[in-house]
Amino acid sequence: RGRVWSPKNYDKKAHGLVPLHRALAKSYNLATVHLGLALGVRNVVSLLHSLGVQRELSPLPSLLLGAVSLSPLEVAQFYQVFAAAGFRSPLRAIREIVDAQGQPLQRYPLEVAQVAEPGPVYLLDRNLVEVMHAGTGRGIRRYLPESLEVAGKTGTTDELRDSWFAGFSGDWLAVAWVGRDDNKPAGLTGSSGALVLWGRVMKALKPQPLGLLSPEDIVYIWVDPQTGYLSADYCEGAIAMPFIRGSEPQLRSDCLGEERPGGSFFERLFD
Repeated sequence: RGRVWSPKNYDKKAHGLVPLHRALAKSYNLATVHLGLALGVRNVVSLLHSLGVQRELSPLPSLLLGAVSLSPLEVAQFYQVFAAAGFRSPLRAIREIVDAQGQPLQRYPLEVAQVAEPGPVYLLDRNLVEVMHAGTGRGIRRYLPESLEVAGKTGTTDELRDSWFAGFSGDWLAVAWVGRDDNKPAGLTGSSGALVLWGRVMKALKPQPLGLLSPEDIVYIWVDPQTGYLSADYCEGAIAMPFIRGSEPQLRSDCLGEERPGGSFFERLFD
């Protein structure tokens, strides 16, 4: 309708060019919008529907930051796909009906369909683990030990009206929402509201660690975290990052042109 939409990051700052994994971990809105527009909003809507969202969605850019009304059950449905390596199984409130002796009278069949490729889902899940280690979900360590690997994502709407958290362990998936029924600000971010509830629930459930298994098309490559260029384990600050085979960075960091400690260039070449 001719109105201008000007999204901003939560901290009101622009962070320039950032790697996608860091943008998601830190909940940078501008990076998310740029990515969504590059992919195409209609393609994002189509993917959401394939992940299990059934209601009609308007293909507006604001959808890329979650400006769409979904229930916690609907959010749990598409996070279930992330937790199941790309396989969707419709969530049900009733598993079976039994008689007075506990014998099943009727069972609801398990419907499973692969709706996303395991490789991209693995990359996303690794990123959701990073959210919990170094991003907006790091407050979970008040409830769960550092060694327990879990994945999740915080969500905060404008004026702190809604506080969201969705996440999963190796055996549990849960979604928490905190808000007011009159749509007034609740005054809570995803970290200060929904994450607290999620953490308390998970602590009581004593969950199993996530233990992600990388698909065959995933390779780990040493990269320079500042540039994203190819690096090596002996380079200062280098980190091993997962890539879908064939999508590894081609540009080499300056470190690869330097002598390896304890070896010459030719020794490294033949090594």
